[in-house]
Amino acid sequence: MRKLIFLLVTSSCFLFTGYWIPAAGYGLEAGKFYSDGSPKKAEFSLTYDDGPGFITEDLLKLLERHGARATFFMTGYSVRKYPEVAAKIAAAGHLIGNHTDKHEFYPKVDKSPDREKILAKELDGGAAAIEKATGKKTLFMRMPNGYNRDWVRKVVAAKGYIMVNWTYGSDWTAIAEDKMAAGYLSHVNPGAILLMHDGGGESRAKTLRITEKVLLEAKKKGLKAVALDTLLDIKTGE
Repeated sequence: MRKLIFLLVTSSCFLFTGYWIPAAGYGLEAGKFYSDGSPKKAEFSLTYDDGPGFITEDLLKLLERHGARATFFMTGYSVRKYPEVAAKIAAAGHLIGNHTDKHEFYPKVDKSPDREKILAKELDGGAAAIEKATGKKTLFMRMPNGYNRDWVRKVVAAKGYIMVNWTYGSDWTAIAEDKMAAGYLSHVNPGAILLMHDGGGESRAKTLRITEKVLLEAKKKGLKAVALDTLLDIKTGE
């Protein structure tokens, strides 16, 4: 009987999400929220939002030169605009996450009586665009602007996602680039999840410069840039 119950539970988890979600040994499951990994391993994660965009192909070349694996939280809108670039991200072996379809402003959505339906539709739209362009299903998601509320987590869990924010990020602010870079470098630590953006136009070129500085700093500290599935010890079924 115990074996039968175990099989039913694990099988339903797989059917619901399309992925194997680690059980008690990992302490992670759909609906959970993370902003960092374990400080006990010499690893950290680079994550990029809103793409693909103007700089993404150059970013892929930069990551390849440094032997770094990253996580790209893509919007359905950007994937439909640059499907070939999205496919290149997947082909390069990076992890892809869902950043919703159109990156709505959720403090406003929060006031709608249909907020849960809106978010569910946005997640489905993002997932569909990503899968069409890359052939990949998504297990990880990040809310636009990192918006985090109980009702958001409810929808995220129902859709089978693991929700991830960040330890540090500032590349969308008006901070001077030298101070911005210093902020990132000071957070290159074991378990850190760094947020940057590859979506958008030429103004994102500073993301390339800061990424290279971060990777050089990581090398000095003996840290490896890994994707979130590795950092959080989650098997994605890929």
